[in-house]
Amino acid sequence: MAGIIPTDTVKRKLKFDYIKAKNDPSFKALDLIGSVLTHFQKPQLEINGMLQDTANQIQRQLKLRWTMIGLRSLSDGLYRYEFNAGMRPDAWESQKARKYRRSDFDLHTNNYNASEISKLTRVYLEEENPLSPTDMSVLNRPVLHGSRRREEDDALEADFLDTLMVGPGDDLLGWIEYPGTVTGKLPDSAAIRNVEVVAGILSLALRSLGYAKL
Repeated sequence: MAGIIPTDTVKRKLKFDYIKAKNDPSFKALDLIGSVLTHFQKPQLEINGMLQDTANQIQRQLKLRWTMIGLRSLSDGLYRYEFNAGMRPDAWESQKARKYRRSDFDLHTNNYNASEISKLTRVYLEEENPLSPTDMSVLNRPVLHGSRRREEDDALEADFLDTLMVGPGDDLLGWIEYPGTVTGKLPDSAAIRNVEVVAGILSLALRSLGYAKL
């Protein structure tokens, strides 16, 4: 009968449109969120595996030079880098040795100056944060330090962003740290927002395992 659409045509179109959207760059970021959520489908949530996989996925899917995730210790309340993807081994060893207090994450401290992008994300720009010799040891590519920023979206070697993982009452549970992309640009707004959504998911996982309690 004219005007009647066969059900196979409807199903075929839905599947075709789904595959097309799944491979569209504007939708690809959803794969990052989906990969994190798969950890909740396991019989038991294994937080270390989840956080390491998340660091790997953020770096790979958002095409970042590296990614690090830090947590607050339940034993002493200090904050340390715990997971990374893409860091040079000796730089990562220097990062792992660092310890921070809650006050070190204020926008302006004795050592760092940040600019707030959103409630959860701040950016630290190389020009506003002169590096000490110790700081130089944690750069992934120290030879590139001191390059000029020629475009407003250029990423310098010492630029980085922190997206906070927070619990009730802005309780800081940890943070996700990431630099520019492999093409030398700062992460765009879509990438930052996706990291913020992932940070929210990780915060829920940490709270469920007692990380919100000192």
